[in-house]
Amino acid sequence: MNEKLEKDLKENPANNSEKDNIESITSEKNNNLNEESELKDDLVEQEENESQETDKDNVEEKDEINTVKEELNISNDKLLRALAENENTRKQMEKIRIENNKYGVQPLAREILNVVDNFDRALNSKSETNENALEEGVILIQKEILSILDKFNVKKINALGEDFDANLHQAMFEKETKEYKPGQICEIIQEGYSFHDRLLRPALVGISKEKPKENQEIKDEGK
Repeated sequence: MNEKLEKDLKENPANNSEKDNIESITSEKNNNLNEESELKDDLVEQEENESQETDKDNVEEKDEINTVKEELNISNDKLLRALAENENTRKQMEKIRIENNKYGVQPLAREILNVVDNFDRALNSKSETNENALEEGVILIQKEILSILDKFNVKKINALGEDFDANLHQAMFEKETKEYKPGQICEIIQEGYSFHDRLLRPALVGISKEKPKENQEIKDEGK
């Protein structure tokens, strides 16, 4: 068909203009085809690049996820070990506490046994000694007991002549006396003791009070 067209154009010069138009159109089409082909190639290349980048991102994301999972497993393992150690420590401390509550007085009991032995010796020998010797033995035993109590931080509260303190003393009565100022402890009924910094038992005491003035004036007039 092209040969025929060229022959017609040679035979008819008037058709040269049409030939130019056809060639122009053909060239334009070829250019368009070339551009489309290049565009397709670019799109294909872009898709391939995007696919490679996506694959690379997926690999990196998986690596990060695996790393996080591994770190999480390590953290969980450390946490479980720490919890187990804390539980073991708690059980050991509880065991120690129970044993202390049960056997904590064992050293004191051992010391008291020595006192019991001394009492037995004193009672068994009373027929062979006089009353003064027995009294001296009891006094020595009392000193030994007080020494043991002091060893275990059980100390007697010095109350006589001191101002009354409700935290340490328990008032049993009031007594008129000139030997002590009003409000001072003038008599001890039962000794009080402290254990370390705590009150073990209060001292039972009598408190001095001032004599009424009327009674004093009557006595002075009677003299």
